[in-house]
Amino acid sequence: MQRTNQTSTFRFLIITGILAIFLTGSVIAMPPHPSMLEKAEQAQKSVPYFLVNLDEMHNKGICSGEKIFNKVIKDAKDAVGHNSAVSGTFNVLAILVDFSDNIAVVPTTDFDSVLFDSNGITVRNYYSDVSYGSLDLVTLDLPSSLGWNRAPQTYAYYANNANGVGAYPQNSQKLVEDLVDAVDGAVDFSSYDNDNNSFVDVLIVMHAGQGAEVSGLNSDIWSHKWGISPKMTNDGVYVSSYTIQPEYITTPGDLTIGVISHELAHGFGLPDLYDTDYSSNGIGRWGIMAFGSWLGPSGKGGRPAAPSAWSRIEMGFNTATNVASNVNGQIINDVKSSGQIFRLWTSGNMGNEYFLIENRQKTGYDTYLPGSGLLIWHIDDGKSSNEDEWYPSLSASNHYMVALEQADGLYELEHANDYGDANDIFPGNLNVTDFNALSSTTSDSYTSGGSFVAVENISSNSGVITADLVVALAAGIDDEDIDILPQEYSLAQNYPNPFNPATTIEYYLPSSGKIEIEVYNIAGQKVKTLVDGNATVGTNSIDWDGTDETGSEVASGMYFYRLQAPSYTMTKKMTLLR
Repeated sequence: MQRTNQTSTFRFLIITGILAIFLTGSVIAMPPHPSMLEKAEQAQKSVPYFLVNLDEMHNKGICSGEKIFNKVIKDAKDAVGHNSAVSGTFNVLAILVDFSDNIAVVPTTDFDSVLFDSNGITVRNYYSDVSYGSLDLVTLDLPSSLGWNRAPQTYAYYANNANGVGAYPQNSQKLVEDLVDAVDGAVDFSSYDNDNNSFVDVLIVMHAGQGAEVSGLNSDIWSHKWGISPKMTNDGVYVSSYTIQPEYITTPGDLTIGVISHELAHGFGLPDLYDTDYSSNGIGRWGIMAFGSWLGPSGKGGRPAAPSAWSRIEMGFNTATNVASNVNGQIINDVKSSGQIFRLWTSGNMGNEYFLIENRQKTGYDTYLPGSGLLIWHIDDGKSSNEDEWYPSLSASNHYMVALEQADGLYELEHANDYGDANDIFPGNLNVTDFNALSSTTSDSYTSGGSFVAVENISSNSGVITADLVVALAAGIDDEDIDILPQEYSLAQNYPNPFNPATTIEYYLPSSGKIEIEVYNIAGQKVKTLVDGNATVGTNSIDWDGTDETGSEVASGMYFYRLQAPSYTMTKKMTLLR
């Protein structure tokens, strides 16, 4: 049959799902429902195979979090000449399957609505919303037109008391192969090869019954994205990548979009952002790629969270504004309507580590977020997953790929104490108005000290955030104080200046408290911390002997010294002449 040539520039993202199968063969799974996980932790019910055998899962690529999608997306962009915004109509195939020992009870038309209706809380509407109307998921074969397809083996055979992710052929891979054979005569699979690369881009499988992520039973299939060895269809294209989800959440008829939307995002190239070894909670409820997929009435995923700022950028729905110089009074509107995301790092430098900030309000698909306000994300694209949590006292070399800087400084997501609350956001319930080197959660780099990044004077008015964005000491620093708040503080010019071998720095504090005084070189790298702790009210002084943290003499040149107190920063320059 002749295939339709889609013009969608979204296709490069879907290629990632296909290439990922060949590169890793990995399974990426739905996070467990919080109530199921809590019951398992309390030993009120058996822990599912999927959780007990995590080492085995990782060895098979399940939840490995291997971050290959950056390369895959680049290769895919090159392959299709992608150079524009994501847009277009995209054909998606959804197939229903039941079993002789697990007979479906939900009408097939329910799936037509949940997946493809353009109005209401549907998968199609969700992706249209988070893509700012640029992506339209449609189908040429409504689930009701194909009906429930009876698998040749029993549900017990495919689940095999291993959540459907055990050894082939008694697993979900074999189920998908059998299902493709069953519908090949009725479906033109080539219509779902949107980019004409000879592969079906997205195959959604809906199986009868519950998912193990809710039931906690080994005998149920755990929702996931995986792949099969490329299987040729009668229409001259291959099937390889698939997602699989349940007929209902807890009772027949209560199917929601959370699980399906989460798994589809994997098909579009996103990794899990919950902690797949379950020692912490990753980004919690703050995004679709973690426990935000369960948000909604009764916690069933009826109104899942929108993607986090990082996820939006990875899918091509948003572009971050890179802040290269300090900005006072920046207005930040709700990301859902404005698309505004700001990238912050030292002097706007590009690299793997940086901060992203976005305004998230409890409206639309974010209605059930823990709170409204400014979210500050700490990103390290050099990492591959959110398995390795970090908080003070742990080695900073291990940390998340995408971490939420929680305003209360309690690191509750990392400690697995909760899935997110209104104290995580700025200003939030605690009215935290500053994020900097001295705040309860700091703007320091994971491994190289101060970043110069600060988000200060954060305020919220009718859902609009205003903040000062700081990324550098300041361009063209002169001998004037860089005052952000009160004038009672002062930082004097060092003396002598120029100096060799030592100099004295005086400063005045209107009240006792914790301060930092640090020395930086002109590249913005921290040379030495002179003060890090409580200082007394009044005039104080500290000497610098022209050495770094190891005691080695530094080279001649210009240096900067910075005093940072709560809600206050001052910086000056000095010159060392050897």
